[in-house]
Amino acid sequence: MFTRKSRLSQEDKKSAIILINISFTITIWLSFKYFINPQQFITHYLGIEQGIFNNLTDWLLTLTVAVCYIIYTIIFIPFVRKRLFVFSHLKLLGIWVAFTSSTVEELFFRKRLMDWLSELNISAVIQVLVSAVIFGLAHSVWGLLRGEVKVILPVVLATTILGAALAILYLLTERNILAPMIAHILINLLIEPWLILAAVSGKWEET
Repeated sequence: MFTRKSRLSQEDKKSAIILINISFTITIWLSFKYFINPQQFITHYLGIEQGIFNNLTDWLLTLTVAVCYIIYTIIFIPFVRKRLFVFSHLKLLGIWVAFTSSTVEELFFRKRLMDWLSELNISAVIQVLVSAVIFGLAHSVWGLLRGEVKVILPVVLATTILGAALAILYLLTERNILAPMIAHILINLLIEPWLILAAVSGKWEET
């Protein structure tokens, strides 16, 4: 089922540089937060607390969100679908970025942003919408890598919907960030680094 790819193209190398820069920077930040206060990092930043895995419904919802978005990506982005089971050095970097970027994105777009809006007495519906839209707009950068405006709207729409699903999941799990974080990690474990490589190469529809 799995195939191996050993040689790196120029597009692979450019993607690798992006992945390394993102992952290394985030790893340094997360490590810093951990060493300052390990217990706070585990409970506050990762949401790992006693009884967190007791509610089966929460984790079924988590898995549902991840599976639905992975299926969407496989259907609508042939470039990712073709490489889904390709294993390479670039894939190793994709695994690294899956854990690091997903963690930080959920900490910001869900926990930090939505909790801040909640403190301002903003309704849950608006919290979800704001989190989703900002999350979607932030991912427009992938369309800008090659200046391809035509792919920006689909990327923004897809990631906005994902952002809304993760935001709703955050609320349904009583604002524990671990569930949306795991959903996000599962998604990126499968679709990265191929989504970034598609953005770098512009070969979104290549089969």
